[in-house]
Amino acid sequence: MREERTLSVLGQSLYTVCVEGNDAGATPIVLLHEGLGCVGMWHDFPEALSRATGRTVWAWDRWGYGKSSPLTEWEANSQYPAFEAETMLPSVLDALGIGEAHFFGHSDGGTIALLFGALFPERTAGIVVEACHVYVDELTVKGIADADGYFTEGTFREKLNRHHGSNTEKAFRRWADTWLSPSHRSWDITETIAAVTAPTLVIQGENDQYGTWGQVEAICRSVAGATSFKVNACRHVAHHEKRDEVVAALVDFFDRAAF
Repeated sequence: MREERTLSVLGQSLYTVCVEGNDAGATPIVLLHEGLGCVGMWHDFPEALSRATGRTVWAWDRWGYGKSSPLTEWEANSQYPAFEAETMLPSVLDALGIGEAHFFGHSDGGTIALLFGALFPERTAGIVVEACHVYVDELTVKGIADADGYFTEGTFREKLNRHHGSNTEKAFRRWADTWLSPSHRSWDITETIAAVTAPTLVIQGENDQYGTWGQVEAICRSVAGATSFKVNACRHVAHHEKRDEVVAALVDFFDRAAF
């Protein structure tokens, strides 16, 4: 069953959904969307994941995305993932009454999950990241520069507007301007995430247009015991492009860890 709620968190209205699992005692899974994502862009993945694992799955539109409150500013800021991990995510979990969770983070959401796991190990049962970035590589910059061009032309803007409405311009500009800023080239969280102690799975599409396999290797070097899973013939959104493979990998991850 899918339930929609609106939370008030730190003065902001956040749109959330919950898909209740059939194992009431199991630790829930929290989905953290990508830099231009929202609840609507997960489509039916929360339901598929809940059915396969038996766990309750939560997702929400971060501040400035989808149906949540608009951003009050959007200038380039390399610290926005840290703000989400340090401030917003624990506040959202508190508002939902979630003490400990598993996290599935896509792209920027994966970065947030790793940063949160490093800061709050007692609240992190497990981490799965997909197409995650922990430093800036040239493929990422090229991919975002291409997206910026498509947005300016209007085609990409129209697609995003269907999900983000009046939030579209600010959400896109913060994401693109941050990643394309020269000052962001030195951003690197590999040392920070070495504090992660939770079991961690790193998923990457073979042909991801926004990041290289080097991102996976960097995470696995930093996070003790992290394992990787390459999805062949796949780009940036493996949980849609190769749904069955990704869900099977997640079920195996949870079954082996038995938590």
